Amino acid sequence: MEMENKIRKILSKYNGTFGVIIKDSFGNRVAINEDKVFLSASIIKLYILSCISKLDYNKKIILKDKDKVEGNGLLKSLKSGVELTIKDLAYFMICLSDNTATNILIDYLGMENINNFLKNSGYCDTILGRKMMDIEAKKLNKDNFTSPKDSEKVLDILCNDKDSLDMLKNQACNNKLHLYIPEEEILAHKTGELLSVEHDVGRLYFNNGWVDILVFTQDLKENIDGILINNGIGKIVYEYYKNRGY
Repeated sequence: MEMENKIRKILSKYNGTFGVIIKDSFGNRVAINEDKVFLSASIIKLYILSCISKLDYNKKIILKDKDKVEGNGLLKSLKSGVELTIKDLAYFMICLSDNTATNILIDYLGMENINNFLKNSGYCDTILGRKMMDIEAKKLNKDNFTSPKDSEKVLDILCNDKDSLDMLKNQACNNKLHLYIPEEEILAHKTGELLSVEHDVGRLYFNNGWVDILVFTQDLKENIDGILINNGIGKIVYEYYKNRGY
């Protein structure tokens, strides 16, 4: 209760819609608005990763000009004609949140196939409604959604897969949950952000266990509020477990 009270105190300082899950390997769990559906932002990329078969990892894709979109990522800056494997694209999608890599993977897998996979896997609150940076789809009110509860499930699946875990451990964006967690600590995570949206979803490893930290913030007055919420919750959770010798 001590940790939950501190988390609720942080949330009470800000305007917005919030969802939090803290779950550890010892059977403890705290949940706040776990069934609330949020705009997923780049958290949807975790679900796309979960759709990829390892049998496809070595298949090659040629980067084309038409594939390139703005926003996060490096592929938009590379020359067309570069050959990339599906596994390469997955690393770009997760580690750098590369939008071009994500859209190539969506085309490869098929949006309908991805959504069927999500439905059949029991992700009741998660839908891929558009590709990354698809402004026209947004105008038609098509978007990507998920919940803390669904994200808790996909995070656990990915953290139990060696390749996916390596991608999450090499996340380049560390300004949210990770800010007050020492660099030497292992946090396997994925962030997501849009205007008025700041999420971070990850698993923090200790010598004798782990704790999942999922923080969703939406309808923020300013994005910095969501970043500060993530910073504060990451610090609270880290100190709570470290002070107990984990």
